[in-house]
Amino acid sequence: MKLIKYIIITAIAFSSLVSCSYLDKQPDDQLTIETVFENKTNMERWLAYIYTGIPKFYSYDGPDAIADELAPSVGWESQGFKAILYQNGNWTPSQGGVIGYWTTLPKLIRQAYIFIENAHALDDVSETEVAYMKAECRFMIAYYHSLMVMNYGSVPIIEGAAVGTDASEMMLKQRKFYEVVDWIAEELEETADQLPNFYDDATKYGRATSLWCHAIRARLLTFAASPLVNGNPAMQNVVNIDGENIFSSEFDAERWRVAAEANKTLIDKAEESGHALYIQRANGEIDPFQSYQNAIMLRYNQGNTEVIIPRTYDDAGWFDRQSNPRSMGGGGAIGITQNLVDAFFMKNGLVPITGYNADGSPIINSASGYTETGFSTASEVAQTTWIYADQSTTTESNSEFNHVIVPSGTFNMYCNREPRFYISVLYNEAYHYGKRQHGSKNWYTNFFSGGEDGGPSHDSPSAGYLIRKRVDPSAIPSDSKGTYIKRQGIVYRLAEAYLSYAECLLEYAITNGSYVQAQSEIIKYVNKIRERAGIPVYGSGQGEIPIPTDPEVMRDLIHRERRVELNCESGNRWYDLRRWKEAETALDGDFYGMNTKADNKEDFYKRTKYQTRKFISYWWPIPQDEIDKNTNLVQIPDWN
Repeated sequence: MKLIKYIIITAIAFSSLVSCSYLDKQPDDQLTIETVFENKTNMERWLAYIYTGIPKFYSYDGPDAIADELAPSVGWESQGFKAILYQNGNWTPSQGGVIGYWTTLPKLIRQAYIFIENAHALDDVSETEVAYMKAECRFMIAYYHSLMVMNYGSVPIIEGAAVGTDASEMMLKQRKFYEVVDWIAEELEETADQLPNFYDDATKYGRATSLWCHAIRARLLTFAASPLVNGNPAMQNVVNIDGENIFSSEFDAERWRVAAEANKTLIDKAEESGHALYIQRANGEIDPFQSYQNAIMLRYNQGNTEVIIPRTYDDAGWFDRQSNPRSMGGGGAIGITQNLVDAFFMKNGLVPITGYNADGSPIINSASGYTETGFSTASEVAQTTWIYADQSTTTESNSEFNHVIVPSGTFNMYCNREPRFYISVLYNEAYHYGKRQHGSKNWYTNFFSGGEDGGPSHDSPSAGYLIRKRVDPSAIPSDSKGTYIKRQGIVYRLAEAYLSYAECLLEYAITNGSYVQAQSEIIKYVNKIRERAGIPVYGSGQGEIPIPTDPEVMRDLIHRERRVELNCESGNRWYDLRRWKEAETALDGDFYGMNTKADNKEDFYKRTKYQTRKFISYWWPIPQDEIDKNTNLVQIPDWN
C-alpha cells in the first residue's frame, strides 16, 4: 500500500470538514493536494484542522477523570463510560478512549508535514504569513509528539514521507525516551525563533506563538527530569523491537537544571510580553475569589493575560450541564473526590490534613485549626465582589464588598478554608447563585438521599460533591442561561510556569546541596501564587509562615500548592502523579466521599467509601490494532 492512499483519505476528511468540492474537479491525487494549496481559504482550513488535536479543556472523560480529583458518577460504568472502566482496572489495549493520542495525533502530524511541503505564497497570502503557518505546523508536530511521549513513554519519531512511500517504510519503531524528548525540545526551541510572541491581529488569537513553544518545552522538560523517567530502575524492562532499553536507569541531575532554565525562559519572555497572573481587586485589595475564578473564565480580550496557550473555543455547555445540581436541570454527575477536598489549605495558609490512617481516616494538623466535627455557629465574611457568595446577608460596613462566603450552620470541614476551595468545590448545603436565579425555594445544594439534588440516582454526585471550578456558577441548564456562555479552554497558564520553576529549582538544589542559596528564588514564585490566592505567604515577616529549613518539607509544600492551584485542570494532576511516581498509591485502593445514602446531617457528613480503584500502569497502552498493523511496535510490559 502506498502513501497515496493516505493522502486520499486525508483529503476526503478535509473536504467533508470544509465542504469543498475540489476532489470532484481533479481525479489525480497529487494534483488534488496542489489544488488545496492554491486557495487561501482551503489552506487556512487545512491548518485549522491540524489544531483539532489539542486536548479539550471541558472534558470529563480525559486525563482529569482518571487522576484522583475529578469524580464522574461511578454509575456511568454500566453505560460504558470509559474513564470509570479505567479507574476500576477494567481496561485492555483493545479498548479505545480516554486517551486516544496514538490513533489521532499521527494523522495530524502527517497532515502538518503535508502543509509544510506544499504551502506557498499566493496573491492574497504573503511569504511572511506562509512562513508563520509552516512554523505553526512545526510547533504542532513537536507538541503532538510531546503528548504521545508523556503518555505512552515508548514512541517513534514520526517524520514526513513523500507520495509513493511504501507502507512498510512507515512502520516505525519506538525510540529511546530521551532521544524523543531531546528532539522535541530542540524543535520547539528552533520553532520559537520563527514565531512572534504575540500577534497584533486579534483574529489570530489562538494561533501558535513563540510562547507556546517555550511553554510546551518547559512542561516536557519538567516531566523528563522527574523520578518516573530520570533514574527509575523499574523502567529497565521496557525495550523496543531491537531490544534497546527505552528508559535510562541512571539519574541525571542536569535534567533538573535544564528544566529550571526552560521554565525561567518562559517566565521571562511571557512577562516581557505582558503576561501576568490575573488579579482583580475589591476595595483596593486583591480579591482572591474573583481572581482565581476569572483566571479560568475570562479571555485575553477581557483582560486575562495569564493564559499562555488557549483553546479558543471549547464546548463548556455540556460540562456545565453535567456539573450542575439536578434541581436546575443539570446532570449532577461530575463531582470531585474527598481527597481533593482535603488538599486545600486553610485560610491561615496551613495544611489541614497531613496523611491518612489505614482505615482512611485523616491525620489532622491540629495547628491548622481544622476540624470535621460539628457545624459552624457564625457566618464567615470575606471582602470580595464575587457575586456567587451568599447575597442574603452582608455586613453593615462596606456591604458592597463584604459578603457571606460560608453561612452559619455549615459543616466544619468546609469552614475557614482558603478562597480557592470555594471556587473549586460545591459541597452539600452550599449557597448556589444559579439555584437562586432559577427561582428555587432552596438556594442551597441538597445532596441528601431523597433531596432535590441527591440520590438515589447514578446521576447524583457519587462522593457527595460537585465540581465548581471550570463551571459557570450562574449557569441554569434548564433555561440555557449563564454569564460565561462562550468560554475558551486552557492548555497552559502562567501559574504552572511559576510552580514548575520553583519545583525544578528545588530539585536541582537538593542534588547539589544548595537549598539555602536557592531558597529565596524558590519562595518568590511560590509566594506569587499564594498572594493571589489570598493566603499567608512563606517568610519571616509578621503573619507569614516560616520557610521550611528541610528541603523535603519544601518539596511537599510545592506539590500541595501545585495540586490546589491547578486542580482539575488540563490533566496536570494525571501527569504530576505519574512523574512523581505517586500514581501507584494515589490511584489504587479505596476512594472516599460523604455518605450520600444518608438523608440527614448526622449521617451524611461521615467519610464513606464510594469506590475502589485499581491502578495498572504508569503508561497508556498502545492500541492493540496498532500493534497488529505495525510489527515493529512493542507493547508496554504492564499491558501484555
